[in-house]
Amino acid sequence: MAPLLQVKDLRVKFHSDFGDRIVTDDISFHVMEGETLGIVGESGCGKSVTNLAIMGLLSRNGSVEHGSALFDGKDLLALPERELDTYRGRDIAMVFQDALASLDPVFSVGNQIEEQIRRHLKKSKEQARAMALQDLQDVGIPDPQETLRKYPSELSGGMRQRIMIAMALSCSPRLLVADEPTTALDVTIQAQIMQLIRKKAKERHMSVILITHDIGVIAQNADRVMVMYAGQFVEEAAVEELFAHPLHPYTRALLAATPSIEDDRDRELVPIRGVVPENYTFLSGCRFADRCPYVEEACCSAHQEWRKITEDHFVRCCRVEEIPEAVHV
Repeated sequence: MAPLLQVKDLRVKFHSDFGDRIVTDDISFHVMEGETLGIVGESGCGKSVTNLAIMGLLSRNGSVEHGSALFDGKDLLALPERELDTYRGRDIAMVFQDALASLDPVFSVGNQIEEQIRRHLKKSKEQARAMALQDLQDVGIPDPQETLRKYPSELSGGMRQRIMIAMALSCSPRLLVADEPTTALDVTIQAQIMQLIRKKAKERHMSVILITHDIGVIAQNADRVMVMYAGQFVEEAAVEELFAHPLHPYTRALLAATPSIEDDRDRELVPIRGVVPENYTFLSGCRFADRCPYVEEACCSAHQEWRKITEDHFVRCCRVEEIPEAVHV
């Protein structure tokens, strides 16, 4: 079966007064029909930029240097803006991490959802209003009729995030990109939002790209995981395999720094030493080398190849066979 989305060799750069800076290094991945792909990594590693590039939503100083993003066989990166608009919102939708900044403050919730429905599905105003009402009911808004008349600033963070999801699902997209969908929400609301996304994905056989820095969210919601560091993918595996047998030192470090309700009382969380490199454009070796406890000279000088370890487990590390087996967490 062919992937719904196939991204190959995607390189994104940003221009500034100090010159061009490459922020993603030849990114390649795929998403299958009905699959939830988790992309996890520290803030600033390139997770959101990768998906904004695919959807043509980079800021003015950002551009795609090269690469392709085949959605159902058509390269999104090669489409003119007007044709790309027919895909955004209808076939591919995005839940942004800051709902207050993403929703238009001068239009009511109803106007914003109805506009998308009328634009993509060619419905009348009355039909769009009925569909918008149903969408709010589907995402658990307690008083959908009243909420349609409200403005984003009148709603709580959890309500705004539900409305973002309702807008994203209003045209029944085949792929949902959820970019940190639970940021700044309390733990109870986080669980409700993720449960809602899982439920809708299952009901509609919808593919999901789940972007987060929280590896616990990945453990509960993803089918397959890609770990990102400094603009590169460093490991890929099925979620059970990744947690049972993490291979890359960065993946192990993330797990060692993550608490669990199953932890022994005397377990100590281990912080990741050092900081993410600010500019990794000209780094020739492993980008995690200056933070890695297993680093050797070859790690700093040699290009790290994307290696296939088993049928569905890939890693970017030249010393993976030499590193002692990780302690399961």
